[in-house]
Amino acid sequence: MKKNKAGKEWFGEKEATTSPRPYRLTFWCLKHFPRWLVTLIAYGATVYFFIFDKRCRRESIRYQKVLKAYDPSFKIIRPFRQVAAFALTVVEKIDCWTNPIPFENIHFNDDDAQNLIDQLNQGKGAFIIVSHLGDAEALRSLANKNEIGIKRRIPIAVLSDRDVSSNFSKAMTEISGNYFLNTINVNDITPATIEQIQDTIEQGGLVVCAGDRLSKNKKERVLSHDFLGKKAPFSYGAFFLVDLVAAPTYFVWGFRKNALRLRRDFEMFVQKSKTEVGGKRSLRDNRMNALLDEYACSLEAFVKRFPFQWYNFFDFWMFPNGEENAN
Repeated sequence: MKKNKAGKEWFGEKEATTSPRPYRLTFWCLKHFPRWLVTLIAYGATVYFFIFDKRCRRESIRYQKVLKAYDPSFKIIRPFRQVAAFALTVVEKIDCWTNPIPFENIHFNDDDAQNLIDQLNQGKGAFIIVSHLGDAEALRSLANKNEIGIKRRIPIAVLSDRDVSSNFSKAMTEISGNYFLNTINVNDITPATIEQIQDTIEQGGLVVCAGDRLSKNKKERVLSHDFLGKKAPFSYGAFFLVDLVAAPTYFVWGFRKNALRLRRDFEMFVQKSKTEVGGKRSLRDNRMNALLDEYACSLEAFVKRFPFQWYNFFDFWMFPNGEENAN
């Protein structure tokens, strides 16, 4: 293990935007100006952000160097392309709730999407694990607008870090009353919140959480797994809750076909986990690690396929003790 030169923990850092106003402004612009113009403005802001945010540049380069060492087909380090793709995704996150992506522009693959839709139509709930690779927001907005064949309103509970994403969530709740139907602070999981999660599943709803972010209150509890050739920490709490609730589990991924293209073409992937969750408590760690293995392997495969849509702008391989595994 080696010490991270940055030396500063990223776990639980607040979002760079300290107010909901920029998100409200983006929504106002999308409402009154052509989308292409708003996107160009966002690109312009990205140039400023890229020049003056040293950490953003450093961590983008770090990630791309790791990927390059792991995957010989990835040859060119392009940090600005990754940051610009993120800016476009933020605009899309806001736009897709008020101006839905045309259904014909979202391409579902021959995977487990229909299986999940059928399960929801049967009144059965599921646990959804997402990531900060790409953008699965489009699928959730389509589900609320009954675009993918779901015949009823689906209760949704989203586990998120309110300290990190509070401004974005607040603005989006104002923009669309359907945004987070039920938000649970991942840093404050109690028996009451676990009951909320179980109730959502029993009502035939979805519980959504990210598997690639750590809780600042439980940062010492992580799961370790190889990722792009190096050990990386993954969320203990996310995989623990999946096994505790013992609901069918799916990994959902959404990507722009071209990271920087203005046309709204998306590819959606839905993968049902093969790991049987729930059961003897003594075997929980084995089940959690098996589930993580599925998730991390899928995450790795999609990173190689969509390398510039990686939106974790910190040292992903840094463990809570401030050390980074070199292998």
